[in-house]
Amino acid sequence: MIIFDTDILSIFAKINRLELIKKLFSTIHITPMIREEITAPLEYGYDFPKDILNSSSVIIPTLEEFGLYNKFKVRLGKGEAEAISISISRKLLFATNDRVAQKVAKENGVGIISLQAILKASVKRQFLTLHEFYEIINDMRLRDNLVIPEDEIEDIFKENLK
Repeated sequence: MIIFDTDILSIFAKINRLELIKKLFSTIHITPMIREEITAPLEYGYDFPKDILNSSSVIIPTLEEFGLYNKFKVRLGKGEAEAISISISRKLLFATNDRVAQKVAKENGVGIISLQAILKASVKRQFLTLHEFYEIINDMRLRDNLVIPEDEIEDIFKENLK
């Protein structure tokens, strides 16, 4: 099971590609704090969070997990801290694009799934053609100001030519 961070879900929702997450992982799990982060843009008139909310399942933390959350919230945002706390306790994976959250998660034995890994798996499992992959990269740049380094794009491209 995987807990998804706001950043990954928002990126895919903004480019209307949330179905890739569903194809790869079946269920989108979030925490209450991540749900709160996802709903914030609704107050400013954005619609993309509705797709995420309609497609996700909320995992409620236990008291023990809430104790871990307090340990992590000094270094991380609320959503990342809660997700890592639950991931540690339940031995779940955590999907995030946040480098600091990735580092903290790894330091605490939590397996990470990055945006690049999701894209690579989507191409490898033929949910995306290479042409669609490049369209997605371009959409991410245009709609979310997200730039994936060229060497990482090349790695995904080369890996899938084999």
